[in-house]
Amino acid sequence: MTILRRTLALVACLTSGLLLVASVQSPTSARTPDERCAGHARIPASALRHGVALGCSLVGRTVYDGRVAVVVPPAGVSVAGDGIGTHGEVVGLRVSNTGSVVRATTGAAALPTGAAAARGSARATDPAECKDRTFHLEGHRWRSSLHYGVNLAKKPTGLAAATVIHQIKVGNANMRKGRNSCGRALLATPVATFEGRTKTAPNIKPHAGSITCGAFNTTNVVGFGNLPGDLLGWTCYWWVGSGKMGAADIMLDNGNRLVTSIPAGCTNKWDFEGTVTHEFGHAYGIGHTGSGHSNLTMDHTERPCSTYARTLGLGDWLGMKKMYGVS
Repeated sequence: MTILRRTLALVACLTSGLLLVASVQSPTSARTPDERCAGHARIPASALRHGVALGCSLVGRTVYDGRVAVVVPPAGVSVAGDGIGTHGEVVGLRVSNTGSVVRATTGAAALPTGAAAARGSARATDPAECKDRTFHLEGHRWRSSLHYGVNLAKKPTGLAAATVIHQIKVGNANMRKGRNSCGRALLATPVATFEGRTKTAPNIKPHAGSITCGAFNTTNVVGFGNLPGDLLGWTCYWWVGSGKMGAADIMLDNGNRLVTSIPAGCTNKWDFEGTVTHEFGHAYGIGHTGSGHSNLTMDHTERPCSTYARTLGLGDWLGMKKMYGVS
C-alpha cells in the first residue's frame, strides 16, 4: 500500500506540473499575434500570396506590390487594379476576401521603361488584330447595367469638356458593343447608363510613385488624376462572390500626353478614346493579353499617334463575346 500511495503521489505531482506548464505557456502562445494582424501598416502582397486565414479582419488595410496597392474589401468581395501605360510598366494586383481567407495575386511583370523601341518593332511581328484570338478573362462580369458618371474636376485644360464626355461615352460603347475591325457582330453586353457629370471623385488615389484602389463602394466614376510614371489610365474594379461585378472606377492621366485627335506630325501623344476603350475593357471583366499581342486593344501598352485601340481586335471581341454573347 505504501508503494502504491507513493506511486499515485508521484503521478499526481507530475500531472499537476504539466498542467502548470500548460497554464503558463498556452495563453502566451495564444496571445502571440500574426504580424499581419498588428497595427495599421501596409501589408506586402507576398505575405498573402498563398491565401491566409489569420483569425483577424484585414478589411480596410492596404495591400501593396511595388507601386500598386488596394484596400482590402469586406468579406465576400474582391478588388483589382489594372491599367495601361506607354511602355507597359504596369503590374496589376488583386485581393480577394472570402471572409475566412484573404489572398493577393499579382499580374505578370511587364516590360521596363526603356523597352519602347522593342515594343514598336514587336507590333510589326505580332499577329495582326484580326488574326490574334488571344484574350484573358478576369472571371467577373456585369449582370445588369453599368451606371457611371464623369468627374471633370481634374481634366486637362487642353481638352474640351464636351469632347471628353463624348469620347468617354463612345469608348464605353466601343467595348460594350464590341465594335471591331474584323467584321464580327455586335455584342449583347447589358446597356450602360451615363448619369452625367458628378462631383464624386474616382475611388482611386494616385501618388507620386504609387496608385491605390480605395475602400469598396458602388459608385462608378470616370475621372482624371496625376497618374504615376508612364500610366495613361487605371481602373479599379470590385466583384462580389463568384463573379458578379459590383463597381468600377476609371482614372485617366491629366497630363498632356492624351489627345482627343491625333495632331499632324504627332510624337509622344496617345489617343484618349482608345485609352478609355481599354479601361472599360477592365471594367467589363477583360484582363491584359500578355506579351506578344500588341495589336489588340487589351494589350498592356498603347501605340502612340494611332487610333487603333478604339476598335477591338479579334481576341478582344472573343473575350467579350464569351462573357456577354452576341446581339
